[in-house]
Amino acid sequence: MRILHVTHEFPPYEFAGTAIYTYNIVKALAGRHELFVFSRLEDKNVPAYKIIDEDRNGYHVRLISRPELSWAPFENSYTDARAEKAFTDYLDEVQPDVVHFQHMLGLSYTCVQEVKKRKIACIFTLHDFWTMCPMGQRMCYTDRALCDEIDFNKCGPCVFGPNWTWEGDANDAGESAPMTFQRRYDQRFAMTPGLFARRPRALAHATMKSIGHFLGFDDRSEAGEGESNHPFAVRFRRMRKALEHCDLLITPSAFLRDEFIRLFGVPADRIIHSLNGMTFDHVVAHPKSSSDIIRFGFVGSIIPTKGVHVLIEAAKKLHGRDGFRVDVYGAPNRWTVAYEKELHESAEGFDKIVFHGRFDNKKIGRVLSNVDVLVVPSIWYENAPLTLNEAAMTRTPVLASDRGGMLEFVRDNRYGRNFRLGDPDDLAREMERLLDDPAQIPSLAGNEVYIKPVDVNADELEGYYQDLLAGRPIRPAAR
Repeated sequence: MRILHVTHEFPPYEFAGTAIYTYNIVKALAGRHELFVFSRLEDKNVPAYKIIDEDRNGYHVRLISRPELSWAPFENSYTDARAEKAFTDYLDEVQPDVVHFQHMLGLSYTCVQEVKKRKIACIFTLHDFWTMCPMGQRMCYTDRALCDEIDFNKCGPCVFGPNWTWEGDANDAGESAPMTFQRRYDQRFAMTPGLFARRPRALAHATMKSIGHFLGFDDRSEAGEGESNHPFAVRFRRMRKALEHCDLLITPSAFLRDEFIRLFGVPADRIIHSLNGMTFDHVVAHPKSSSDIIRFGFVGSIIPTKGVHVLIEAAKKLHGRDGFRVDVYGAPNRWTVAYEKELHESAEGFDKIVFHGRFDNKKIGRVLSNVDVLVVPSIWYENAPLTLNEAAMTRTPVLASDRGGMLEFVRDNRYGRNFRLGDPDDLAREMERLLDDPAQIPSLAGNEVYIKPVDVNADELEGYYQDLLAGRPIRPAAR
């Protein structure tokens, strides 16, 4: 088979979860089939839209440079004609039997439709909520609250800041009147963020769309009769429609699958839950180093959704207790330096909290050997956090938030404990329970956790590809 994987990031340029997963799967399949990768490259030193080809060991990678996303107008953040053209050029050059989307951030949602136009089998693994939420995590950055139900009125201030407004009602149906020049102008003016250049952009848009309508061209961006014209509602509908072009959707957690059925109306027979496979070579378990105190640890990126502030506030609530320390391992990205500063200011004067900074993930086993209890305080759903797998592989007990993939991991594996998401009081209570009775800590890591090897996952995907090409019903793997 000729298989094309599509992703928004790929090693060695990025090492986030989806990038690592895609890299491992591609390598596992490359020995059996012809493998190709199309990926965004986020590097400010590379001119925008430059194409870079790389022949790797057994597979080919084509990169398109998109160092920055355009958010004005908003639709430019998820659709891009030049990115689509680069993709379709590669698609026609490679002529794959199967296209497997892993992520589309920085590319264009229209790429999925282009695959189906060519009658190519299409699979999409949904690693997060990006198709529902521009920020990917269904957590509002204005108040750091989960979006259990999607309220489009909160989306604009979350993405663009508190000054962004929408004059209509996001959750009411739009007018069913014909699209006039004025309506096109008003719609684009409202959809364009920022304070400057809104009028000329809206004028240009309305002019072009009106001319196109006069000439008989269809405009895919217009809202249908009885549908809201709110820009985030439009995005939501477009993404939902794009996923309808996929033959199969895969989620790494059962929770994620349920949410796409509930909120996107995906038919249950077109979406399956299958754990991500992973390699084990980067995780070397070491004996726990000796300590006369309990070391609660955080390991990961220093970003708001990881909830490090919840752990710090919980630790501060235990200011009267001795016998513990909180070790924070990780660094911010270029957008979250201010968040790291916020954490340091919050922990100032509290010597039980130690920031260790960036670490080499290849030495995660050594890091976890100095952690007695790993805390995963994420304030979003964390669909398939690799950190929990790494904890299980090193027999490190965990305390994790009680939503999404974190709840699923603890509950299904009977490994560790949960606390209420975003609640430092509840986390402090769990930490204090362990301080009162340290002997119970080993029992939190008492059960063996099944971690799917990447080769097993590759076998499963190979089976799905073959089923689609043969026109057979998909036979989901056990997990």
